[in-house]
Amino acid sequence: MSAIPSSINYQDVLPVAVPAIARRRRFYPQNGQTFSNTGTSEIRVEVGSVNSLLDPRHSYIEYIVKNISGHSVGFDLGGGHVLFSEVSVEQGGRVLARQQAHNRLHAGILSSAQTNDNAQLAESIHGGQIGLNDPAGGAAGQLAPAPTGLIGSAYVNRLHNDVLQVANNGEVRMTMAMPTGLFTQDKLIPLPLVRQNEPITLVFKMDIAANTGVWSGNPGFGGLEINRFNYVAQLIEVGGDVIAQMRQIQSMSGGQLTISTQDIEHSSGSVTNNTTNELPVRVPTRKRSIKSLLFQANSEDVANGAVGLAIHDIYNLSFGGNMAMTSYQLKVGSVVYPPQPVACWGNPARAVVAGVSQPDLERGECAMELAKALGTLGFTNPTGRLDTTTYGVNNNTAAGVAAGPLADGDNGDGAAATVAPGNHMIQSTCPFGLDLDSFQHTAIEAGVDSETMALETNLVLNFAAAGSGAEDKNVHTYLIYDQHYYFNADGSITFSN
Repeated sequence: MSAIPSSINYQDVLPVAVPAIARRRRFYPQNGQTFSNTGTSEIRVEVGSVNSLLDPRHSYIEYIVKNISGHSVGFDLGGGHVLFSEVSVEQGGRVLARQQAHNRLHAGILSSAQTNDNAQLAESIHGGQIGLNDPAGGAAGQLAPAPTGLIGSAYVNRLHNDVLQVANNGEVRMTMAMPTGLFTQDKLIPLPLVRQNEPITLVFKMDIAANTGVWSGNPGFGGLEINRFNYVAQLIEVGGDVIAQMRQIQSMSGGQLTISTQDIEHSSGSVTNNTTNELPVRVPTRKRSIKSLLFQANSEDVANGAVGLAIHDIYNLSFGGNMAMTSYQLKVGSVVYPPQPVACWGNPARAVVAGVSQPDLERGECAMELAKALGTLGFTNPTGRLDTTTYGVNNNTAAGVAAGPLADGDNGDGAAATVAPGNHMIQSTCPFGLDLDSFQHTAIEAGVDSETMALETNLVLNFAAAGSGAEDKNVHTYLIYDQHYYFNADGSITFSN
């Protein structure tokens, strides 16, 4: 008898299940208890079990960060992620996944573009972010609500933390989800199939203290200390017969169990000051199935024209601008995606084109392309907390918050008084994105293929005659691509992308 649909299969009464016990276990670092940039700056946590599967979607990272700088600090956007410049997953010395510029990805792109006001309120509990707090209350204001009628609640949530958020010797408990694709997909990770002497290892590299936020004074190289770091794992304990059945399925599948997910790879390029016309920024990544491109541009010399500030005075991870771009697209080999470049609002000379006045607030196309790249276009609020006060505008001056955006719409350029946001200034982020998933229809995997033919990949930026601004910029690109992890019969983990 041929198989019949489950909707009319009346013999299928009970859901398929196996005996299992869910429990929580903490995994601690194997290379120390206290971490800082003046001591051990790399945190390594081994995760393994002989009889339990790991539920990655219900597991998380927890740690205590202590300010030992002698100054006070307010943390940048991104919650607990802001302390780590790189996060990777290893097994037996082999790198399975690596996210470089990890804190910049979360601070400058994901935090504002993917989290709405409610999510930021949650981050005020677990990620050290402001959440309808008293905007002028200093350290005490972090726990006090904004006074009634003082300022709009949404606007309060567009401000950065106060520099007095964490005093010297103060401590904050941070929690965050484990990033990288293997730990963000839905399948249980079969820890018993991994070599017990070579367990999965989570690796976190701390960034220098000055990059993590705004400081009341120079924190030096190692102004922060992390302790009580642990991975709070949700484990599903199963019997030996279940593990034996998994090994049988593994054998029937050619000696491998496969988990398919998506990972992110970072690269960076530069835009010299006053660049005009077309500029290709090389993206040296070759993958078979590129799903999306995210990128952010900022000036990391923090000179900010004639004002100038030290790096510890500004929120430099999240800060970004549009470089006065007129358009952008991705070029893979000789093919460009999309065929018609995405128009940007950065041309300062665009007020009148062929005698026709151009519209204000011309950011919609970039915002929608970013939402497509993040897979949120169909959401009620597709672009998170990005709005006219924060997205690609320059509301910050040396004296504080200006009345409105400056003419060039580029954070940190075009006027001597503009600075990257500092203590309790308005957030200034400018993420961009491209959805590439819909452009490939003939391959087995969706997405753009840059690997098979070893194609050169470039992010093509276009600028008007007025140029890209007075400062050099760094462009940080993040490619999101399909990744397949293979749990092999010999206990090793390999991957393909």
